Amino acid sequence: MSHLEYLPGMKAGSKIDLASLPSARFEKDKKPKPETYLPELRAQLSDLAERLNSEHGYFFNAEAQLEMSGPDLEADRGLVAEKEAEWAGEVGKSVEDFLAARAKNPASITEMATTLLFDKILGGEFVVVRASTFDDYENGADQLIIDKKTGAVICGLDDVLIHTGEGSEKKEGKIAAKMKHGGASIKYGATIEAGSLKRRSLKHIPLFYFSLSKNDLDSLLSSLAANKPEPDGVETMVYAQLVNSLVAQASKFQADASLSAPLKENLEHFSPSLRKMQKRVR
Repeated sequence: MSHLEYLPGMKAGSKIDLASLPSARFEKDKKPKPETYLPELRAQLSDLAERLNSEHGYFFNAEAQLEMSGPDLEADRGLVAEKEAEWAGEVGKSVEDFLAARAKNPASITEMATTLLFDKILGGEFVVVRASTFDDYENGADQLIIDKKTGAVICGLDDVLIHTGEGSEKKEGKIAAKMKHGGASIKYGATIEAGSLKRRSLKHIPLFYFSLSKNDLDSLLSSLAANKPEPDGVETMVYAQLVNSLVAQASKFQADASLSAPLKENLEHFSPSLRKMQKRVR
């Protein structure tokens, strides 16, 4: 006698509804690719930029990046264009196609999502924006978080980890190396002076990384796409995870005697801001 069995509830000669099989349900329930959310993320970033520009004057482009401005503008735009042409050529694409593919990269989408998340929770006390394209390319900066009260600034780097822990040592090593060399330099930066946002080049800025698992990124993107006025459970959970990581990194750097005095001073200057950020963890 054969030991083969039919699927539960099935009889010999019955037709199988493929849509009812577990594998089919899995395919049906698969989460959208992160790039699916790009239009919504860009729309929300545009709203963020519009709001910040109305509050502070024109500082930000439609993707909530600090605009480049000043005497080096044309030269720095040229450097940006040269890099994009070089990178596009390396992968055999036009610059337009290269930039479109770059925007779909999960790390780029994470940068957009975490900018919106931090603004949603911290926007009353902090200016949370994306670094200029120049500072992204030349100085490895993704985001700036600026305390509205004190003007203290930190720089964030975003990354998405496919599996928890994967790549974290490499990212930590990259950050540690930058910190040992004095922290981040931001040519097209900003800070708060006398209650107003001012353009400033920044040096010795504390640098931190924000990492999400792919599952957490998927959940955060779905939550942000709903565009609820108040943070929901997913958003508060991801925020808590990121801020707790930020605090742990700050404690580690504050204990590092090898860091330069100006960087140590800026770390100390941002400590009250970290405490404010922690208070928003629920």
